[in-house]
Amino acid sequence: MINFLRQNLFLKGLSLLLALGLWLYVMNEQNPSITSSVSVQLSIINAPDGYQIHHDSDTIKLVLKAPRSAFAAVDNSDFKAYVDLANVQEGEQTLPVHIQLPAGFELISSTPENVKFVIDEIIQKQIPIDLILSGKPADDMVVADTKQSADTIVVKGPRTQVDQVRKAIGYIGLDNNKDDFTVIVPLRAVDDNNKEVSDVTLLSSTVNASITLAHGLTHKVVAVRPIADSDLPTEFTLDSLKTTPDKVEITGNPQVISTINSLDTAKISLAKMTSSGEQTVNLAVPDGITVSTNTVKVSIKISEKEPVKQGDDSKN
Repeated sequence: MINFLRQNLFLKGLSLLLALGLWLYVMNEQNPSITSSVSVQLSIINAPDGYQIHHDSDTIKLVLKAPRSAFAAVDNSDFKAYVDLANVQEGEQTLPVHIQLPAGFELISSTPENVKFVIDEIIQKQIPIDLILSGKPADDMVVADTKQSADTIVVKGPRTQVDQVRKAIGYIGLDNNKDDFTVIVPLRAVDDNNKEVSDVTLLSSTVNASITLAHGLTHKVVAVRPIADSDLPTEFTLDSLKTTPDKVEITGNPQVISTINSLDTAKISLAKMTSSGEQTVNLAVPDGITVSTNTVKVSIKISEKEPVKQGDDSKN
């Protein structure tokens, strides 16, 4: 048998090669390799807890090459595109997309190859509550006092959004009331310009308020005096402060009202000022006084100091 197998080895080898070539030819004709594209959903693995994650692409387009029969035997769920967030850090970063293919497929290209992510830690912070009166009570009635069940509240959300929040505001309509009343006031988180900040949550969305009305209290219009802190960077000069409105109406006991000619703002921090701008600040309202608005906008003008030239300090 061994001698038989060793006979005509050249012809036997040539026959084997011809048979293999014929088989490849037939298979290529009957089941040719083709190029096609599929779109797959991007998956995220190892996402860290306690973070909000945004990315700019949800779908990855794959261009693939494989025998026709291979494409017929799979569906889109057999192809995987994922980004690994293990050891990722907070902030904005671009990460590579990893591809997994079934056997027999060749990856020609994937689009996009990288995806931009924004990783934002979920944080909480305490913010003040500012209740704003709107409308007017009944004739000859004024608001003598406003009490609220809480002065601060906790806001929760992504760091970049929570950092914009300055306070929670709510509105109380007086609606021609002539008697004391209590109300549940809805709150919303706002920035320095009283614009609502999206994508954050107040851990309590309301506050209870009690409004006391009274007869015969004195009304008076007084000026608003802006008070700046002394923390302006040394390379700048404070040119002016102007409030809007520059006057407010106050209401209260005549003996208290008679001693007040102006209301100061809370101290206005200038530490982060690098150019002129505007801030919304609270008024410093004395006890027993009700004011028509608790906040004002302050226009702040600053300018850079001129550098001191050498030789200016000449001797007299």
